[in-house]
Amino acid sequence: MPEVLTTASVLTCAHGATVLTTASQSALTVDGAPALLVTDLLAATVPACPNTDVSKGQAPCVKVTAVSVGASRLLKISGTPVALATAKGTTQATPVLPFAWQVEDPGQTLLRTD
Repeated sequence: MPEVLTTASVLTCAHGATVLTTASQSALTVDGAPALLVTDLLAATVPACPNTDVSKGQAPCVKVTAVSVGASRLLKISGTPVALATAKGTTQATPVLPFAWQVEDPGQTLLRTD
């Protein structure tokens, strides 16, 4: 079973930049770090994406636009699924990639779910 993501998790875009997340809840924490919800991932930004060569038709990731996989079916907070270590999805980057961001390190190993 995959780990639950928290504010200690490390997410990166396909171009190597850090995806910045903020937890919208504090009811569930793991080792002191609030768990991330799928909606938190949808609000994530990628301010330092290096995919910026306009001559090649590139545009930086800037913001997460979709969470394609990695939403818990079992663990929810106020009806919203927590995000799992298997999460990945798309961003605003051009060219569009099937998975433009992913989890590099879940940041914890204490809490796992579906």
